[in-house]
Amino acid sequence: MDGSTHSFFAFDWYMANLHSPDIEVIVAHSSSHNTTSFPPVHTLMSSGRDCMALSRVDQQEEAEVDRIVCQIKGRLTQAGVRGKLLRLTGDPGPAIVHAGAEHSVTCIVTGSRGLGTVKRALIGSVSDYILHHAHCPVMVCRNRDSAHKDRNHAYS
Repeated sequence: MDGSTHSFFAFDWYMANLHSPDIEVIVAHSSSHNTTSFPPVHTLMSSGRDCMALSRVDQQEEAEVDRIVCQIKGRLTQAGVRGKLLRLTGDPGPAIVHAGAEHSVTCIVTGSRGLGTVKRALIGSVSDYILHHAHCPVMVCRNRDSAHKDRNHAYS
């Protein structure tokens, strides 16, 4: 779960359709730095202010991760789910696949932003990566409402 509406939709779908009280849930939150927020390396050497700016960015990102983790913990507690929260680092797709294998999960449930083929090819898709690399079944939950708004087409 990354704190997005798509990840909370996937959690809610899981709770409504797959969860049973005897299942231990492992929720993974993977944070990776948004490389677009950082200036190119050659500009980092221009002044000491750049180091301070990077430090502020790191602090802001850490505060955002803490906020998301609190939201996720609250959702787990509210649902009465037995399980744990893993805070992963690095590229989310590989981190989630690795954690799934390490913890011998029986299924990975993930959300999807509903990216089109071109956007998915350009910026990547965590759910696509998980789908193609996990060593267990994967359920990709796509919120029809947000997909409809994003893609402007109807579903049967």
